[in-house]
Amino acid sequence: MMAKVINLAERREQKIQKQLHSPMQGWIVWLKCPKCETREYSELRMPEGRIHKCGTMVEEHEVEIDIRAELTVSLRNSELISELLAKSNAKGIMKKFLKSGRAMLEHLERSEEEYRKRLQLMSQQECTPYPEEWDPEEKGLEIKKMDPLGLQLTAARQPELYFPDAS
Repeated sequence: MMAKVINLAERREQKIQKQLHSPMQGWIVWLKCPKCETREYSELRMPEGRIHKCGTMVEEHEVEIDIRAELTVSLRNSELISELLAKSNAKGIMKKFLKSGRAMLEHLERSEEEYRKRLQLMSQQECTPYPEEWDPEEKGLEIKKMDPLGLQLTAARQPELYFPDAS
């Protein structure tokens, strides 16, 4: 009986490819202050609850996420924002897009950067995005397009799904 020859380099490559395509489980906790009607998210789970700065106990809703998927969508949004910012610098293009529009894009970019920072904290290890060819909808991830910019929002980034009565 002959032993099967194992190629270690091939096995290592298979393991790396599997890791690149496997989800990283995490949580986002949406918070809503019933008194102030403010909504925000946190990467920290606090089973004992939290108090808002106004002194009211906040309502919480935990949302399970795939950290790698959220990171990938956020990076794609940043690419789109960068393209829009570049167009707003070009002469004659987007004349209607005044300073306030540019400021809005810069704010959106800062929000994406903050979100990615929090995702990295959640993963507690180096988190890489899915490969370029990864399709969120093919993997069952519902995506909502934000008009008119075309930014993508996963269900985890839509607090109105968890607090429908909030404005």
